[in-house]
Amino acid sequence: MSVPAIKTATKKAIQQIGGIDAAVTICRVGRSQLSDYGNRNSLQCAPVDVAVDLDSCAQEPLILAAMAAAEGYRLVPVKFSGMGHIPKELAKLSKTSSEVLQEGIESLEDGRIDVDEARAILEHLHPLRAVMDRLEHALHKIIVDNKPQIVGSSQSGAA
Repeated sequence: MSVPAIKTATKKAIQQIGGIDAAVTICRVGRSQLSDYGNRNSLQCAPVDVAVDLDSCAQEPLILAAMAAAEGYRLVPVKFSGMGHIPKELAKLSKTSSEVLQEGIESLEDGRIDVDEARAILEHLHPLRAVMDRLEHALHKIIVDNKPQIVGSSQSGAA
């Protein structure tokens, strides 16, 4: 990932917020500047303070994750809200793992993985990592609290 990925993440964050008009109300820059930050033909990228504002409002570190990936890193949450419902997280893990595998298998049909196929596989890895991180958090919490999580069918805990 590089500058194009950062620009794509910026556009996605702005869309999640509700568009450029909504994004203007939560950061220090105007419409044309925000437009440039998401435009692949512009050399400008969102500065960190604007990226933080956009990501916070989008409730997901889209831009900062793309910036970290451009440097060869990935973001890992330090805490999660709530406990997470283990059966639901396991079901999501199964679904997202299947999506990654399906994308990978389809990409291999011609015996090679091209740039677009690699990007498509990476798009499926992000949700998979998020599910794995939530599941890991829930399991560590059980260990740290030394208390089992009740996972009966009557529980409707949020994932």
